Amino acid sequence: MRRPFWGVIFWLVVLAWPFWARAEVLSVEEKELYAAYFFVDKAPPTTLGYIFTDFGPGNINFLERVDIVLDEESRLAGVLIVYTPTDGFRRHVFLPRPNGWMFQEVRPNAKGKRVLIRVVTTKELNRIY
Repeated sequence: MRRPFWGVIFWLVVLAWPFWARAEVLSVEEKELYAAYFFVDKAPPTTLGYIFTDFGPGNINFLERVDIVLDEESRLAGVLIVYTPTDGFRRHVFLPRPNGWMFQEVRPNAKGKRVLIRVVTTKELNRIY
């Protein structure tokens, strides 16, 4: 009689765990960037130009935020890029498992853009700012 009771308790804990796991922002930093490049496998829609993965000196002003997303085991899950191009529509683009990225900080006397860079957990992706 005790065995089914503990089995029910076990499954309740397992099923309720995702609701107890908290979304976290692990690190937040604001950087003055001259350029930001994200290296991903070129496949549609990135090959057609629908998704920006390069924010060079000409379009760094579009970039607003970069979230480096870690999974439950602190492995890289992907990168979330938030940008607003000239059409005025804010875009949230998730790039799963990128090959890498490069942030180029602004040199003295050069013009750049302040960009928010965060390290977050996967649970934080459910919140859209």
